[in-house]
Amino acid sequence: MDEISNEPKRRIFLWTAPRSLATVFTKCMSFAEGVQIIKEVITSAHLIGPDCTAAQDDEFQKTCNVEAIPLIPESNAVKIDLAFDANKASFQWVKEMLESPFPGKSFVFAHDQAFSLRSNYGNIPRGFRHTFLIRNPYRLFPSWKKTYVKMMPSFIDKPFADMPKYVVPAKFGYGELYDLMVHVKEKLGQSPIVIDADDLQANPASVLQQYCHLLGLEFKESLLQWEVGNGVTSTWIATKAALEVNNTAEGGYFEDAFKSTEFHPPKELPSREQIDPDLLPLIDQCMPIYEKMYSMRIRP
Repeated sequence: MDEISNEPKRRIFLWTAPRSLATVFTKCMSFAEGVQIIKEVITSAHLIGPDCTAAQDDEFQKTCNVEAIPLIPESNAVKIDLAFDANKASFQWVKEMLESPFPGKSFVFAHDQAFSLRSNYGNIPRGFRHTFLIRNPYRLFPSWKKTYVKMMPSFIDKPFADMPKYVVPAKFGYGELYDLMVHVKEKLGQSPIVIDADDLQANPASVLQQYCHLLGLEFKESLLQWEVGNGVTSTWIATKAALEVNNTAEGGYFEDAFKSTEFHPPKELPSREQIDPDLLPLIDQCMPIYEKMYSMRIRP
């Protein structure tokens, strides 16, 4: 692993596909002592920064400006302390920011979507230990579709696979995540640390304890419960636009995470009959990739 000499001593990256319980996990890690959370800044570079491909898409702009932002009640506006303007968020700027010193912090915990790298692994910041959170496609795709329909009603009649590729990528999040995992192993010389979302929900103490041990972090029982609400996001580094769109109490992308106070046991896996037909081919396509990653997971 290529190292950088600046503080802090540990830098951890959590890579996911969307709707994998990563924000709940990030919220949990926000209460670890000495941590600096950096939330989806590469995704901001991909979607809304100066390098984005969506900026010229009229439908995307209409969705963001007319539908998503008005969901945020003024009374629920997040207190933004460490957020920055999206016009700074080029891939190069984000990479340099992730590699910066962060004085006074014991470790950095960054979360992002693997597909936002656009397979350009030169955008990966140096000095990080890379970890992965995966989720069963039978859970992920219904959650992903439900959230987009709730936040972006104009997409309600679109087959999920036909949504713009900067929002729903070509390999549907799973292929991009697995490709990154292979890169981390073969090019960076790291054995991927993999957590399955169902395992995390069913056995949070065991999974978190092993995760922390593998990363050289101190595990404390206090990580198993946390405060309700979105107040902790004032300590996160993220773009203002991402927090403003996602930080709404009702309807935002992070809604369930902000209502949480602990990991709850997973619900029964939905049957094929309970899933929208347009999602079933995507589930079938992604399941073999998920199973490969699942075989490498931390076992409770």
